Amino acid sequence: MSQIKVNSIVPVAGLSSGFSGGIIQTVSASTTTFFNTSSATMADIGLSASITPSSSSNKILVYGNIGGIETSADNNYGGGRLLRDSTSIIDDIDVGIGFTADSTRQGTNSQFFILDEPGDTSSHTYKIQFRRLVSGSISVQTNSSRSAIVLMEVTG
Repeated sequence: MSQIKVNSIVPVAGLSSGFSGGIIQTVSASTTTFFNTSSATMADIGLSASITPSSSSNKILVYGNIGGIETSADNNYGGGRLLRDSTSIIDDIDVGIGFTADSTRQGTNSQFFILDEPGDTSSHTYKIQFRRLVSGSISVQTNSSRSAIVLMEVTG
């Protein structure tokens, strides 16, 4: 005879009244596609994900990783931002590359977390944009590094 024993069962719509902080939905996207820009204007790096909150009081926990930054110029910097639809949520995802005599001029990954509050039950698309901040060009996702975005709906 089989038995199933649990401490609790959480409803699909979220945690019971009086509880908060449960993850009830996760959406993710990743890419290793090469992105290069010499522009000082923000441009999509081809990384986005969409989520529809089940309640207007729920929040969206966003994790992002911009991987494999490389530059064509010494002491160059790249900057990124996170958008919810057309609204900027984070404007200062800065990635510095400070090598002066290294032919590869590679920096590290840049990661961020933010708890966003859309305040509705509409579908929202979160995407990462990037630009160069100094002269030369800047590349993202080189050497097969993975960039990713993860959206988690958290009960309010």
